[in-house]
Amino acid sequence: MENRFGIKDLVLLLLLVVLIVSVWLAMQQYDRQWSELRAIRSTLDEQGQSIRSLRDRPAGVAQVVTTTQASVATTAEMTDPFVRIRAAEAKPGFARGDWLVDSFGNTVGKLTPLVSSDAYASLVQSYVLETLADRDPDTLEWRPLLASSWRTIDNIAAYDAFVDTKKKAGATEEQIAKDKDLPSAIQIVFKLRPGARFSDGTPVTADDVVFSYSFPMDEKINAPRARAYLSRFRSVEKTGPDEVTFSFAEPYFEAFELAASLSILPKHFYEKFPAEDFNASVGYLLGSGPYRLENAKSWKPGTLIQLVRNENYWGVTPAFERLVWKEIPSDIAELASFRNGDTDAFSAMPEQYREMIKDASLISRTRQFEYQNPVGGYRYVAWNQKKEDGKPSRFADKRVRQALTMLIDRDRLIQEILLGYGVQATGPFNPLSKQYNPDVKPWPFDVARAKALLKEAGFEDRNNDGVIESADGMPFEFKLTFPGGNANYERMALSFKDSFARAGIVLKPDPLDWSVMVERLNKKNFEAISLGWTAGIESDVFQMFHSSQAVADGDNFMSYKNDELDKLILDARRTLDETKRMEMWRRVHEILADDLPYTFLSFGKSLVFVDKRIDNIGLTKVGLNPRVEWFVPGPQQRWTK
Repeated sequence: MENRFGIKDLVLLLLLVVLIVSVWLAMQQYDRQWSELRAIRSTLDEQGQSIRSLRDRPAGVAQVVTTTQASVATTAEMTDPFVRIRAAEAKPGFARGDWLVDSFGNTVGKLTPLVSSDAYASLVQSYVLETLADRDPDTLEWRPLLASSWRTIDNIAAYDAFVDTKKKAGATEEQIAKDKDLPSAIQIVFKLRPGARFSDGTPVTADDVVFSYSFPMDEKINAPRARAYLSRFRSVEKTGPDEVTFSFAEPYFEAFELAASLSILPKHFYEKFPAEDFNASVGYLLGSGPYRLENAKSWKPGTLIQLVRNENYWGVTPAFERLVWKEIPSDIAELASFRNGDTDAFSAMPEQYREMIKDASLISRTRQFEYQNPVGGYRYVAWNQKKEDGKPSRFADKRVRQALTMLIDRDRLIQEILLGYGVQATGPFNPLSKQYNPDVKPWPFDVARAKALLKEAGFEDRNNDGVIESADGMPFEFKLTFPGGNANYERMALSFKDSFARAGIVLKPDPLDWSVMVERLNKKNFEAISLGWTAGIESDVFQMFHSSQAVADGDNFMSYKNDELDKLILDARRTLDETKRMEMWRRVHEILADDLPYTFLSFGKSLVFVDKRIDNIGLTKVGLNPRVEWFVPGPQQRWTK
């Protein structure tokens, strides 16, 4: 019987082709949205406070050991930085070996310290480079690492007296800052740990600590962010064979953290590179940490990122033989890699998490961690209080900002956008931080009260068209700018649009590419914008809310000013006494919650899956415990060279 390919067959074939192409395009669009969301989340991390190490060990603000007189210094209590790893070694089933295989949702361009700029490179570096001290993840107290002890000299009284005398004599702040007789406000003296050495066997010395400060401060080195971060140091000097003194130009509550969290670079390795060579390098990475590159200059972009255990580590070596990161820019592929068992850990977005926990086979072979991250950031809407001509915008009226906040049903947003994996934000401080003021209550979702406030501010429907107008007849319309290409932001904007319409306000969604959005922020060319900030154990909100930062390229891009808040922020930043400082921060929280330069939306939860063969994983005060404490019992090990 003869086979014929007729019109009917052609139509069916064309329909099949259309279906395949449609599915492929849908997958590409879905994948692009997830990729852009991950990129946005990574960028927001960089947009936050000064770039900090993303080491599993928490970085936060210092619990400074202070003295009342410069002549009497208190030495920090000696503690074992490896007590938690020793406890892991004592657990039944502990074994060394296996690999921990993870993934990055983007490509990494450089691993060289200082000239690398993305969060992924910082994470890799955190296992290779070490600091003078770090925090215990359970107690949050600082513990010695490369330093064995320290003492802090509080000389703020002498500093203030000198400054006051000079000001009364007519000196400017710039002149005072340059005065060679100006006393250091704070000095921190670190004693280095004997026996600490870099992975090539060279001892860690005071010269290395001084170099770690002076090297990035060289203008020839392409490290502007590091220089900005380190500019608060007045000097870093070797004051003994194994002693280094950090001096600060002015009082600052994060002084100890700045010094203690400085990544220590081996002088003998990095000083031999000319600035041009160093700036152009991509894989120059050598340190004293528990892991190392197999060759400190061998890594190239596009090759597998892997660290091998430093068998000559001066401390207690961790269990995993290797740490491996696969670069998987596609979120669909990244999730598929975890589902297939090709990677060991996965941080899920709410939509992913909701689907993944329905997968019985996935649940049976993984551990799931759902927790409110104490160093997690928040989402917000910022209201620009100045027009392009410098005149006050409608958002300059606090009553308008309060009304708009009451028109947003944040409980509904958390349920619909975060799928319930989050909590309301009442201010910039994480609910689990000491800065958080529990007496501050969230603004209610209250349309009637919002309408009343808008009318009090001069906005009402004067021509019965359903849109409220100002006294001069201008309709209340504005654009809400947000990162484009992201379904969550788009849904949020549409939700806002419906809510604001109840009060006669017209919201126009304004999605933008990230580069365009940054340009708009720098030029303050927007009406309202929705973004997010990262948080810390203790957050410094100076850059976001102090009026001095309402300048071009400043992070107070909504041109907000409050004199009481300005003074409180400055006072808190120069107060070393934690109890007194927390009282100030809680008042800062109270002011911001009432003034609402932002409508604070939510703090999201961390949603993490880890392969079940990995043992000794648990929650601490800063999230999951450090990965250097994890291990795989011998019979369950799978990765080998």
